[in-house]
Formats: sequence, C-alpha cells, structure tokens
Amino acid sequence: MIGISSGFSHYGDYLGLAFTRPVRRLGALPLIVPYFEDDEAIQLAVDRLDGLVLGVGCDLQPESYGGGRHPSLTEHSPYRDWSELALARLAIADGLPVLGICRGMQVINVALGGTLHPDHSVLPAPADSHPGGDWEGWAEVVAATLAGEPSPAHPSHEIAVAPGSRLAGALGPRATVNSYHHQSVALLGRGVVRAAWAGDGVVEAIEVPESPALCLGVQWELQESCRDDASQLGIFGLLVESARRRLLCRVGQLQAGKKHVEAALELGSAVVVGQHACETPEHGELADRQTMQAEA
Repeated sequence: MIGISSGFSHYGDYLGLAFTRPVRRLGALPLIVPYFEDDEAIQLAVDRLDGLVLGVGCDLQPESYGGGRHPSLTEHSPYRDWSELALARLAIADGLPVLGICRGMQVINVALGGTLHPDHSVLPAPADSHPGGDWEGWAEVVAATLAGEPSPAHPSHEIAVAPGSRLAGALGPRATVNSYHHQSVALLGRGVVRAAWAGDGVVEAIEVPESPALCLGVQWELQESCRDDASQLGIFGLLVESARRRLLCRVGQLQAGKKHVEAALELGSAVVVGQHACETPEHGELADRQTMQAEA
C-alpha cells in the first residue's frame, strides 16, 4: 500500500489521479493521505504504509527553511507543509520507502534541514534562466491529463545522473526531463546527496544513501514523464519494489512472532500438565494478548 500525499486544493481532480495511476500500473495499491495534525497519527500511518509518494503543489513557506519572502512565491498551504514535513521526517527515520516529486523533493530536503532557492532569478547565470514557472503551460498539462489526452509540448533539458545512484539504475547516466519548477534545492539536508543535476548546476534529483530504504526525490514532473517513458516509470518501480521488500519483511516478522507465541503456548501447556498449573492467570492473559497482536 503506497501512501500518496499531494494536497487537495489545487488543479481540480488532478492531484487525486496523477500519482495513483502509475502506482496502479505497477500493481501496487495507492491510498490518498490526509493532512495530519499530530505526530501520533503520522506514526500510525507510517506503521501501516509500505511506501510513500510526496507529490507536487504550491511552494513551501520560506519560514520552514529559514528563507525570506520573494515576489515569485506562490500561495502557501501551511497545514500541508506541517503535515508533510513531519511525515517525511518520521517516514525516513522509520525506513519507509519515500519518493518525492517536484515539491516533494523539496519537502525531503527541508525535512532533513536543507534549504531552497526561492526562485531561479536569484541564481547566477546561466541558472537564472533555468526553464520553469510556466503556470499557463502547466494548466494545459493538467487539462490534458484529466482528459486522457497526450501531454502538450513542455520545457525540457538534459540532466546528468550520479554514477552508482539508485536513480542511475533506472535512467542511466543521462536523461531529458521536463521543467516546470521555479525553485530549487540550495543547501543539502543531513545525509542528502545530489543524484542528478542540470548543465547549469541546478539540482534535479537527491537521494539519502544511508536511509535503510529508498529515499529519492526528483525535481521534474515524474507523474507526467512516466506516461510514455518506460525508464521514467522505472523510478516509480524503484519505490514499489522497495515497498514490496518492506511488506515481505514485516510479514516475515509477523509470522516469526506468531510461531514464537505458539511455541510459548505449547510449552506453557506442557508445564501445566507436568507441574500442575504453574502458569498464572496473568501469564495466560499475556499469551492471549500476544496471540491477538500476532494475528492482527
């Protein structure tokens, strides 16, 4: 089960479909994640999910990474910001596989203490002319996706992919990607490394190599590029495969735990017969609770 955190208030029905479609194409079950307001609920979600997609949307509030206001900033979604930053931190710490797309990549970086450039215009040349921020063109993309039509022409550029990265396993050393973002990663967060970059130096993908599971962010609109590019769909495949391994591991642990409880119960029964009920009522209640937990 793959959680999809992508907001609710922008682009009509787009956010409810764009990320669930590739997940379903790969045989996994997507589940839309709400805005959480407390860590306990987030931990419960992380415990139950097998993977997580952090999707696109409006700019993060600059206060979340110690930045200042900029004229190009979009409107903000403070409840979503808090929820996703907390969700990303707990998910990464727990070893939940995470894939961040566009804003989602920035969420990963900020959650781990990194910062963002508020707009390409603050970057030195030639990065100050990096393609992006074409909101009219993006509206056409959204309309085409919802109508089931081919994606319209879009700004794009080449990227170089870091050798040995997880991303390189899907894309190879180079790729061409779309470019709608107007912000980019500045200071890398704790444990975060560049996984891809544009010719002008703009960071296009990040990874957290020390994470026990996949933790990957891409700056382009992966949910669009994967519609007709198998290698791009392969990035979603990295997430689904990592999520499948997590699920199998948890099932194995549950089965091992159940066998341990069953063995303990059999031993307890033998002790009762041979030693005339040395098992106290408290022991029996504990075993019952362990059995119910193992079967849950």
